[in-house]
Amino acid sequence: MGETLKKRLRQSKFESPYQEAILAVLVAASTLNEQLDRACSEFDISRQQYNILRILKGARGGGYQCGDIASRMLDRAPDITRRIDGLAKLALVERERSEDDRRVVITQITSKGLELLDKLQVTLNVWYNDLRKKLSAQECRALAELCEKLIDSEE
Repeated sequence: MGETLKKRLRQSKFESPYQEAILAVLVAASTLNEQLDRACSEFDISRQQYNILRILKGARGGGYQCGDIASRMLDRAPDITRRIDGLAKLALVERERSEDDRRVVITQITSKGLELLDKLQVTLNVWYNDLRKKLSAQECRALAELCEKLIDSEE
């Protein structure tokens, strides 16, 4: 086990199976992030901006406050406002102040943002098809379950 990881890290052995598991997850996450970065860069957005658009699409015609977007992010980045500013300059999102509370700003995805997500989805579908060649649906479910154990902070 771990020959690809050993080769990638130029390491002949690991201190423990726990160290090997952690390093494998970190390298796999880094690899996936690099692939997503490349896909997003084709559309002149960052991976984090893609995540914001994906979150706003899930608002189903509504929108979210900046804090709500931040709490849903895959990467908890502190600069959500700056990333939203960039998306607004590209006309991929729009902001509107709440009439009830002028301090509250709601960000919504625009039709241009939805179109970009549709175009990016074509690239992501190729990525998913490549994943199907490497892992079965059952292996993907098992991987997700294992990751869920790592994510669960209540244990």
